[in-house]
Amino acid sequence: MRNINDNWLYLENHTPNLNEAQKASNWVSLNLPHTWNAEDATDLMPGYRRDASWYQKKLNISKIDQNQVYSLYFEGSNVTTKVYVNGKEAGSHIGGYIGFSIDVTKLIKEGNNDIFVRVDNSYDIEVIPSQKSDFFIYGGITRDVWLVSKYKNHIENIKITTPEVSAKKASVQIVSSFVNPDNSKDLSLTVTLKNPKGKKVASKTVLVSDKTSTITFENIKNPELWDTEKPNLYRLSAVLSEKNQIKDSVSEKVGFRWFEFKDHGPFYLNGKRLLIRGTHRHEEQAGVGACNDKRTTLGRYEIDKRNGSQFCTFSTLSARSRNL
Repeated sequence: MRNINDNWLYLENHTPNLNEAQKASNWVSLNLPHTWNAEDATDLMPGYRRDASWYQKKLNISKIDQNQVYSLYFEGSNVTTKVYVNGKEAGSHIGGYIGFSIDVTKLIKEGNNDIFVRVDNSYDIEVIPSQKSDFFIYGGITRDVWLVSKYKNHIENIKITTPEVSAKKASVQIVSSFVNPDNSKDLSLTVTLKNPKGKKVASKTVLVSDKTSTITFENIKNPELWDTEKPNLYRLSAVLSEKNQIKDSVSEKVGFRWFEFKDHGPFYLNGKRLLIRGTHRHEEQAGVGACNDKRTTLGRYEIDKRNGSQFCTFSTLSARSRNL
């Protein structure tokens, strides 16, 4: 997984024609994340730009492994995005608040590759959020971009649930989905759960012969519960292997807790009443608009924590935790 935020070019031109954008001479250099509305929320000019722009990058790939699949992962691009690789359309996405992947396996080559991205935040009644929303809809590639390579048979997703939780025991169910599992007869999945101190609690290995596999760990005794005073988190790892050779792995955190709202409003966490006090925060910040990198987000969280807020919500996006 390789971050490719640096050394992009930007063109403030709404043409939908790739050839016209390629011929333009007024491209400017920048690094991502970026929005063309960065100053619009704080300057003295009324309104803000709702239109389209282009980004381009020379992406060097020194070697292409035929056993791998390649994609561009955008953590966020607002609002409508089209991606072109070496002159051909690779894919598109609508929506600025969720990450998306564009498969480029068949379009890339060894050496330099031309990446062009058109992003549009124009008024469009067919695209949410509403055009009458009470916040700015910042246009641009507003989060990190990554070049991701994976083994052709890889883990697509894991879903973790806790069907049973009490102070005495708990259970965890893991449903894993795979891409191209039929291409190999020697795939296996090993899932391991470690407690907050790093000690292995449970582990299981199953053969992979279908698009999904389910593993359940029962009767985890005396689980270290998650709460606001001690936010204990277990670490769960899923490793996909072929003939004992690791091909892909995913690591996630999971907490054990139960909660409920009693009649007339009281909230209970792990059987104890808890007063919830929260804040709400929009994503923008003066001078950068909606361009939130992880350093900015963590810094703002620390300010909120020092001010006494127990729960904070952020309109940010981050890459999925993955060991590649």
